[in-house]
Amino acid sequence: FRIDHESTKRGPQPRMLDETPTELVAHLSHPNGWWRSEAQKLIILHGDKSVVPQLANEARSGEKPLGRLHALWTLEGLGAADPGLLAEKLEDEDARVRAAAMRISESVMAKDRSLDGPIAMLTADQNPDVLIQILLSVSRGGHPDAQAITESIVKANP
Repeated sequence: FRIDHESTKRGPQPRMLDETPTELVAHLSHPNGWWRSEAQKLIILHGDKSVVPQLANEARSGEKPLGRLHALWTLEGLGAADPGLLAEKLEDEDARVRAAAMRISESVMAKDRSLDGPIAMLTADQNPDVLIQILLSVSRGGHPDAQAITESIVKANP
């Protein structure tokens, strides 16, 4: 049973199982969280990498922060999150996107030193969630300067 107020008007029902991965990308910015998560899951399950450019574009210039966030995680799920895009997203205006980019960077930060500069700049972030993610990620990702980065963040944020 579902109890609704008599003034409740439901929107259109999703038909995502019938949509192509290209069509699903549009749902990554939907206001409804279930739509975003379901679209992300289905794109990854399809494994169709032809949508990678579309996802990268959404991650770079998507209007909604949650759309950029889901696009990033979808790229990670497809194994297509490149360090150049991650470096850009470490400077995103939204803290959730910056933290996610840091988390996704764990798999490459030990061997790809192109992220060192953006990570160093991110250590001055004012958002505590981002700083905590940096501390966790440099350790887990095996960043060569993990100890120094950790000490720097702890010293600046007693």
